[in-house]
Amino acid sequence: MSTPLPRLLWIAPIATLLWLNFSHHVIGASAWCPNGNCNAEGNSENAIERANKLDRQDHNVNGALQFVAKALEVWFMFVATSLVYDMGIMFAKKGRGLPVGYLLTHLEFGDIRYIVNPLLWTSPLPRSQGVPEKRSRIIKLYIFACITAMLTILANLMGPAAAVLVLPTLQWVDTPRIMHETFNQTAVAQRPDGEDLFPGCSAEQLRDGNYSCTSDTYGPSLDQWASHNTASSRQFAQHDDGTIILGASQESALAFTINGSASYDTVWIPSRQVLRNMSHNFQKLRGAYVESDPPEYPDREFNNSLQTILQRQGPSLGFHAAFYIGNASDYGLSDGRWVRCFTGWTPGSIFWTDTQEEYTKCFRLVSVKDRETYGKFSLGNFNDADDENSTQSGVGVFVADRAAFYNEREDFGSGLIDCLIKNNPDGTGEACDWDNIFATEWPADFRNRSIDVGVTSYSVPGENYTDARVWCEHVIFQSLPTYSVDTSPRSNMQNLVMLNNLPEIQTDTIPLRMNPAWLLAAWSVDYDGELDGERQIVKELNRVLPVTYSVGLITLEGIEFALLHFYALGQALSMVNYYSSAPPSSPSSAPTNQDRILLTYATIHVWAYGISGRTSILGVAVVGLGAICVLARFLIGLSTGVQERSTVEVLAAAFEHRHQGEFEGLEEERHLAKVRYQVVEDGEGKQRFLPETRTARWSNAVSL
Repeated sequence: MSTPLPRLLWIAPIATLLWLNFSHHVIGASAWCPNGNCNAEGNSENAIERANKLDRQDHNVNGALQFVAKALEVWFMFVATSLVYDMGIMFAKKGRGLPVGYLLTHLEFGDIRYIVNPLLWTSPLPRSQGVPEKRSRIIKLYIFACITAMLTILANLMGPAAAVLVLPTLQWVDTPRIMHETFNQTAVAQRPDGEDLFPGCSAEQLRDGNYSCTSDTYGPSLDQWASHNTASSRQFAQHDDGTIILGASQESALAFTINGSASYDTVWIPSRQVLRNMSHNFQKLRGAYVESDPPEYPDREFNNSLQTILQRQGPSLGFHAAFYIGNASDYGLSDGRWVRCFTGWTPGSIFWTDTQEEYTKCFRLVSVKDRETYGKFSLGNFNDADDENSTQSGVGVFVADRAAFYNEREDFGSGLIDCLIKNNPDGTGEACDWDNIFATEWPADFRNRSIDVGVTSYSVPGENYTDARVWCEHVIFQSLPTYSVDTSPRSNMQNLVMLNNLPEIQTDTIPLRMNPAWLLAAWSVDYDGELDGERQIVKELNRVLPVTYSVGLITLEGIEFALLHFYALGQALSMVNYYSSAPPSSPSSAPTNQDRILLTYATIHVWAYGISGRTSILGVAVVGLGAICVLARFLIGLSTGVQERSTVEVLAAAFEHRHQGEFEGLEEERHLAKVRYQVVEDGEGKQRFLPETRTARWSNAVSL
């Protein structure tokens, strides 16, 4: 009797492979990484030489593992052959024996063509209709045929299946996620405040509205955006295949730019506070690539990756913005509030609104003197400081809790048209029910542009343009995306951070109210102050603003103006701070609002095992069925004690068999294959075939 244990041991390497894949075992920067030490040295002088060495190692290791997969396939073939042989002998010792067509099945089943061999499916049937046969016996033989066909398929798939599990692949793998803080709220609705909020600004300066204190740090950032805007727009204008590339701004060790959602309807800005917190981790990870780091460096494990992406969840503010050309008019109310109206509004996004119906849009203000809702400043004139006839562009920024719309055709039942007829700009006239007007139910595409709307209006310089405005409106939204930065200086020289997992804002999403003081801080200008005409942002606005008003928004100058305003608004949103608290001690103790728990982790590019696709799932299924077959062979071998006979022994027994008429009248192969024999041992332990027409009387006959 052959020992079944060696065949059972096939399960051991298969179980190891399954564990490696289901546990997503990480090897490192190379497929050959003994003791977890295969430093990629991505920031060293010999990085290319090191990469070539790792590549050669990967090629050699993957080639060697192909032989391992083949060895597992051959090993399984031994087991499957024994299983088919054992099952065949089990059937051969009972009843009328085994059909001749199945006697050598254990030698033929490895060929994939065997499953379409007619003899496999016709041998269980009786030779003729006159020969009685139990239905249960036929069913058992067909079960044997089906198992054999399954083993044929398994045997032919085992090689590729083992290779899928044996060979590691280059994967992006997330490191364990660490809870670093719990987000509470953003400070966008309140004025900038705090001793350490901006470098160079005291809490007293911020409370007094002296936001020019930010000019040392953030004034150059906005001017840099303005300079880049001009350079990129020139490339766009001068080349047929040119395009406008967005500029970047720096915060601590990282850079960022404007990010768009999938549909680009919403523009999202990274938070400088998040970037400052993220810079510390970034510098540590960037340092992990330095070969001279001491062994105890805490992030040295990232040396064993080909690339590392630092990930950190944090708040981000986004906006919908649109640009219009029109005139401004104010209506004073008896209770001290104001309504400011602008012509030229259309419900389209950005400024692609040439074919849409125009409206006048009115905003409700508490007061033009209320710094919580209103701010203003002027743009200095470059080289015109001594020109008494020069006029300046004024910039007004405000936030309105409600907005209303009307044109000559309709006011959506608000009564706004009648109200404006009764009122005068100086505040005199009949009182109107303003609360009812601004509480009107507006159309769906107007709705989230009628609540907490921010407006920036640019007055056009010149005596003839008293009420002329290029004005921009925006609504603010909040999200908690994932900040991602590639830590490799070779693939991300600018340390640029991107935002992932950005939401799509729906028309019924309620926006946030933005305090206009953040815009003054972004411009680095005091309340009711004047921006220096030498600043690049002022030069560019003074250049493009008159052309934009005169020619239109769909011009090169109009696009430049829109991007300048985008950068200023993005600068303001990036400067908004937020409040957070310590994270819970464990996930089980997390509060109900778990979506506000912010995580940090890294995504590393490494050689690793894992179940990452359909081929991997198929590989697991194939080797899983193979393990069941190996276990079945082990149990059958223990219970029956069948000794496997060689092909020579089978042929010798066949030659010694005396024909007793069982093949008479049978000429076709399909009929010959249906003749059945019992396989027994004689007194000398030799194999003998007993035809189904005889009754075995061997006192010591046993199944082989």
